Amino acid sequence: MSSSRSSGSNSSSSSISSSSTQGVVAVVVVVVVVVIIIIVVVVVVLLVVVAIVVIAHVVLVGVVVVVVVVPVVVVVVLVVVIVVVVVIHAAVVIV
Repeated sequence: MSSSRSSGSNSSSSSISSSSTQGVVAVVVVVVVVVIIIIVVVVVVLLVVVAIVVIAHVVLVGVVVVVVVVPVVVVVVLVVVIVVVVVIHAAVVIV
């Protein structure tokens, strides 16, 4: 009789152990999933930041080209045109 009681208590303790193990496994799975989600969110945010920086850099380079290179080219073309006009005018005056 006492042996049946001890076996009954053993079966209940093993079911408690099994349910607590399942609880621990569930908690570990939830923690792993949350960590993976956090890593994915961080990676996506970093990719968005990198994309924004690259786009801003391209826009900045475009602005630099428009603000610096275009006026320099215009000035050089104007100087060349003025020099050509002056040379042609001087040649006409001399002749």
